[in-house]
Amino acid sequence: MKKISSDYLVYYDTEIVKMINEKYNMSYMDAFKSFVNSYAYKMLEDKEYEMYEFGYPAIFDMWECEKVTGTVHNSVYLRSED
Repeated sequence: MKKISSDYLVYYDTEIVKMINEKYNMSYMDAFKSFVNSYAYKMLEDKEYEMYEFGYPAIFDMWECEKVTGTVHNSVYLRSED
């Protein structure tokens, strides 16, 4: 797996952790741990998925869908409407 630049990850980490903290009233450290241990984060850091094309609100939505439903694929940004 080729990883995206750490500069991208720092940007996403900062913005998404702030969103998790504000919405779920988690400490910044718990929010950070929750984010970096998620499948959404694994997808983000894998260059082949090109998730860096999405803005941080979309990545937050994927993380949130994963936490609520168990999969990132329920995110409106990933599911296909057949």
